[in-house]
Amino acid sequence: MIETYGLREKLGNARPELDKAMQEYAVKNPEFRLISADVGRAGMPEFIKKFPRQYYNTGIAEMAAMDLAAGLALEGYRPWIYGMSVFNTLRAGEGIRTNMCYQHANVKIIGCNTGLCQGPCGSTHYALEDLAILRTFPELTLCVPCDANQAVKAFEAANGIEGPVYLRLGNGRGESDVYKNDYKFEFGKGIEIMEGKDGCIIACGMMVPYAVEAAKQLRAEGMDVGVVDMHTLKPLDTELICKVAKQCGRIVTCEDAFIIGGLGGAVCETVAESGIPCKVKRLGVPDLFPGFGSFDEQMEHLGFGVKAMKEAIKAL
Repeated sequence: MIETYGLREKLGNARPELDKAMQEYAVKNPEFRLISADVGRAGMPEFIKKFPRQYYNTGIAEMAAMDLAAGLALEGYRPWIYGMSVFNTLRAGEGIRTNMCYQHANVKIIGCNTGLCQGPCGSTHYALEDLAILRTFPELTLCVPCDANQAVKAFEAANGIEGPVYLRLGNGRGESDVYKNDYKFEFGKGIEIMEGKDGCIIACGMMVPYAVEAAKQLRAEGMDVGVVDMHTLKPLDTELICKVAKQCGRIVTCEDAFIIGGLGGAVCETVAESGIPCKVKRLGVPDLFPGFGSFDEQMEHLGFGVKAMKEAIKAL
């Protein structure tokens, strides 16, 4: 078992941590560029102040940001885009698909305010389709960090590979840290936080600390439940999924996105094709446009919080 914090025991802030990491990277790599569709000041304000010549604001024009980044990458620069995931993938999805993935352009993207983080703004600002959309793009590495520290690890790992990478953050402020100690991070390799013989919760992104909390509560009730942090959806760690499927025969997936086409769908595809006898229950946002409310309110109302995970494991 990997030692973890309790839910909300320690809160992290991915945005300033990434801001700092970008500054350090830009000093060593003058070809680094940051592009944003008018939200850069909310994400990386210190970088913008210290490296004004390495920052471009395209205004509220996500497709222009994708076009600019692809062009810069093809000229040898190392561009990163920071923008709201809902608009990156819906308004400018073709730019990611055709200008980046099709050309294997070395562009990295951070999608912020994902899932239901924009609670007061409603469904127009919820990024719920992004995982399903991005999973279908060839050549793309798709990562969903679970906390601020993992976001920085993913940033560093992304800089070490060629080709397009998409990092899906939550809000990036005031979110639960997961891991107490340092650990190895690698794209395509999920992390088995706990092993369990009675069931396993496979989660990604913001739902990992909730999954850990649900498993801890279930263990206190006498059930041996495991947790997997599936931070990379593409390439997917099918080997680990098959391992836990054989180990316990009961998997609950949880994501702050539509359950159609995201993590749950990927796990179901893997289990079905493996032939391993294993029951799977997907938790996430159902097939509807959610209303308004805080993240926790929406999560409980839509049935994918701690209580729902516990009930799903017990039902299996």
